[in-house]
Amino acid sequence: MTSGSYDFTGYEVLVVGGTRGDGHAIASSFARSGASVTVTGTMMLRALYDTDLSQFDYESVNLARQDSIDHLVGSIDHLDVLVLAAGCNLPHGLPPSERAFFAEAARSGLIGPTFLTTRLRLKLSQSPALGGGCVVNTGAVRAWLELSTTPEAAHAQVVESTAAAGEKWAGLGVRVNAVMHASRVVPRQYVPASEPVGGSRVAGGTLLRGQQQRASEAVSDATLFLASSAASRITGQTLRIS
Repeated sequence: MTSGSYDFTGYEVLVVGGTRGDGHAIASSFARSGASVTVTGTMMLRALYDTDLSQFDYESVNLARQDSIDHLVGSIDHLDVLVLAAGCNLPHGLPPSERAFFAEAARSGLIGPTFLTTRLRLKLSQSPALGGGCVVNTGAVRAWLELSTTPEAAHAQVVESTAAAGEKWAGLGVRVNAVMHASRVVPRQYVPASEPVGGSRVAGGTLLRGQQQRASEAVSDATLFLASSAASRITGQTLRIS
């Protein structure tokens, strides 16, 4: 199924990191499917981004600060779907001791996407959607864990934590799943056949952009599936796009 096959009318969706890349593709797909979508970024104003965010509500958040996360949580009245697509954006030139502090805090869930998800769990549990509220981790979550470990270990930790949260939060009526890809090459079954990518026959940067676009479309399509009623009984799973 493609994003046009889903109907999310009446859904409130928060895409953390929805200003660019996979996050923007996911947010756009939800909006096209009828959802009310809020995206977050690190800049104070949406006008500072070069991507079109006019179809979304916008909130600024710094996932490395608890007070910023608390402010975001306080601005949300109702939530059906939470998508975590924001990478780790720490200040440049941090001393090693401060970087180690942030790494440990992210690993322990005291900052970053884990802290945000925990703070939103009760609001997600109140969702009337079939299957309950839904959390979808993307590969961007790995960047927070890579502060203190290798990419391979971070990938494994996301898979393990997704499975654990899926089991733990089932009692709250909240589903937790993940969508991750190890490379930018997309399997044929995830590529919409009716929408050719312009410039795909051109070598170099244009071809790479075409591959990245198809990869983002694959992640977006998988995310919408996990948030849909068709996946209402799926939790704790990681969909791998390689």
